[in-house]
Amino acid sequence: MKTYCFYVSLTREEIINILVTGAEGYIGSHLIPYLRDKGYNILPYTKDILDFKNIDCLNMDMVIHLAALTGVRNSFDKQEEYYDTNVNGSRAIFKACVETNTKIIYASSSNAKEWWTNPYAVTKKIMEEIAPSNSVGVRPHTVYPGRPDMLYDQLKRDPKSITYINGNHIRDFTHIEDFCSGVFTLLTNYDIIVHNNNKIIDIGTGFGQSVLTMARSMGWEGEIRNDPTPKEREFTIADTTILKSLGWEPKHRICS
Repeated sequence: MKTYCFYVSLTREEIINILVTGAEGYIGSHLIPYLRDKGYNILPYTKDILDFKNIDCLNMDMVIHLAALTGVRNSFDKQEEYYDTNVNGSRAIFKACVETNTKIIYASSSNAKEWWTNPYAVTKKIMEEIAPSNSVGVRPHTVYPGRPDMLYDQLKRDPKSITYINGNHIRDFTHIEDFCSGVFTLLTNYDIIVHNNNKIIDIGTGFGQSVLTMARSMGWEGEIRNDPTPKEREFTIADTTILKSLGWEPKHRICS
C-alpha cells in the first residue's frame, strides 16, 4: 500500500482571492457561498471561457475551474461542442494560469477513469492530460441533490417520472456539502498535494451504493432492467485515501 507523506503546510492566508469559473452552475452556486463563509474573496467568472486571458488571473491567488458541458448522454449528439468547451476552453484557462503562475484546481470527472466509453469522458481525460504540472484536478463522484436533469433530483420531485432503473448500476453518491468541504481541504493543502505529485484526486464517500436501493428508498416502484451499458459506467467508487489522509471525512450517506 502506498504511504502518503506530507512535508509542508499551507496556511489559509496564502490564498485569499479566488476566481471561480462555472459560477452559475450547480456546483459553483454551492461552492462559492461555502468558500465565502470560510473568509475567501471570490470572484465569479461568468464570461465565455474560450475568451479567458491572463488578465483574468491578475490579482488572483487561485482559479477554481468548474465551467464545462456536463452529462454523458448529451455528449453523443454534441461532440464538437463538448470538445470546444471542455478542452479548448480549459486549455485557455490553463495557459493563462501558467503565464501568471496562478494556482488552479479544476473539475474533471469520475468518468475519466474509463475515458473511452463516451465523448464527455474523453474531454475530461484530455483536460487531465493538458493540465499544468502544478494543478490539482478533482474527480467528483455523482454529486447530489444535483441538477434538475439528474436522477436523484428527478426522483425527489416525482418518483413516477422515472420509468425504469438499471439494477446493475452502483454509484458513489457524494453530497454537495461533502464536495465543497473536499475542495476546501484541497485548497488549504494545495502545496502539499502538488509537492507529492498527487495531480488527480477523487471526491466521494468511498462507498458504492446500489442505484436501485437508493431509488426504492425514495418511493420509486418502477421497472427494473439489467441491460449492459457499454457507453456508461456501471460501477463507480471514489478512492478517498488522499483526502482522508488530510483529515477530511464525508458527513453524508445517501442511504442509511
